[in-house]
Amino acid sequence: MTISEAIASHLLDVFFGESWTDVWIFHTLEDLDWKEAIQPTAGSPNTIASLLHHITFYNKVIQQRLQGTDPVIGEANGFDLPPVHNAEDWIWMKTLNLQSATDLAEMIRQLPDTVLHQSIGNVPGASSYYKQLHGVIEHAYYHLGQIVILKNLIRKQQQ
Repeated sequence: MTISEAIASHLLDVFFGESWTDVWIFHTLEDLDWKEAIQPTAGSPNTIASLLHHITFYNKVIQQRLQGTDPVIGEANGFDLPPVHNAEDWIWMKTLNLQSATDLAEMIRQLPDTVLHQSIGNVPGASSYYKQLHGVIEHAYYHLGQIVILKNLIRKQQQ
């Protein structure tokens, strides 16, 4: 297995399982309904849905960087959540998130290990491919932790 393949596998772990943390996005969201996903809590200014959208946004940012472009990251920073009005909207949002991870992992797999310590794409002053790729994985785990906490708060409020 190449280093790029190992990084891709590690990325997929946070979304689909087999992670040493024993928690992953797909499983955490599996039993969460759309009303819970958009429910505000005292624990965060963000909802579970906005955090998931933000994770998807950054997966796509890294995809663009791997393609050699420097995407504009607006003031919303990926927290500009589209409306979630029903279960279908929520299912679509989860689908987009998992697809963004799968697409990014496939792009990572294609990288030759020799570029991992080079500056990523055409992004002036950017860190290396290696740091960017591990950064997006760490980012997903960070927000997954928030999602788990918010889910627990929401479920406690329902009791």
